Amino acid sequence: MLLLTDIDQLELAFSPSTQLLLKLVLGLIIFGVALDLRGQDFMALFKQPLAIVLGLLGQLLLLPALSFAFLYLAYFFNMAPLPSIALGMLLVAACPGGNMSNFFTHLAKGDTALSVSLSACTTLLAALTTPLNFMFWGSRLPFAQEEMKSLSLDFLPLFLDVSLMLALPLLLGLILAHFKPKLAARMSPIFKWLSILFFGLLLVLAFISNIQVFLNYIGAVIFLVILQNALALGLGFALAKGSKLSWPQQKTLSIELGIQNSGLGLLLCFQYFSGLGGMALIAACWGIWHIVSGLSLAFYWSKK
Repeated sequence: MLLLTDIDQLELAFSPSTQLLLKLVLGLIIFGVALDLRGQDFMALFKQPLAIVLGLLGQLLLLPALSFAFLYLAYFFNMAPLPSIALGMLLVAACPGGNMSNFFTHLAKGDTALSVSLSACTTLLAALTTPLNFMFWGSRLPFAQEEMKSLSLDFLPLFLDVSLMLALPLLLGLILAHFKPKLAARMSPIFKWLSILFFGLLLVLAFISNIQVFLNYIGAVIFLVILQNALALGLGFALAKGSKLSWPQQKTLSIELGIQNSGLGLLLCFQYFSGLGGMALIAACWGIWHIVSGLSLAFYWSKK
């Protein structure tokens, strides 16, 4: 008989070679996003500062805070999830926007230039904000104090790892796009489709190789993943609509906040949080669900 408390002892079949492959695919996705950026894109940010400020505020500050508030409220009413699951939700909220958000925004007929610019900005800042947000909010979660102490996180190694995984491929892509714009323009669609295809394939393979684990424990996390994703999508939309941004920008901010870089969260789970199986399960389920919700919403908005 399976017990929910056994979730911290579960082990996902995610070998070191698979983790390395995921790192490479993650780097390719971010590199591909940077190939679409030009100097004029960054200049355009000054023409719509409110949209950029709201996007950064929502992604880097409000989404982690909202996730913490939801978990604290659940704790107050004695409905808190297991500590490892709660920390997994905080980790995903602390990650930057997912790079598939650019594809979904384009499909939804949103502001693609704004989406790409926001993805680039949050990715560059994530080396600092992801560790800080997770450590700050995680240490304030009353029912996860023991787990946070057992992690013994060191900010500097975490900062350097996230920098290498995110900032380096983004900067390399920006350099190529600046000095070889024609080559970057030819490479961009290839990288975009191949990286999304490889990422989806990795998720499918991870699901198949861990299918028994997912079947045993999916009921413990899927509702929380769907709810947190809905909160993120709603937060982005509410920020944009409340500030009277244009309809394409409302769709863009909603997708930017609702599509998280769960691939980064999954890698960090295996590299730093190997003893907390609930965290990895949350990140893995997020990686699958936000593709479903993002595609569904993008298709709906493309027809509306």
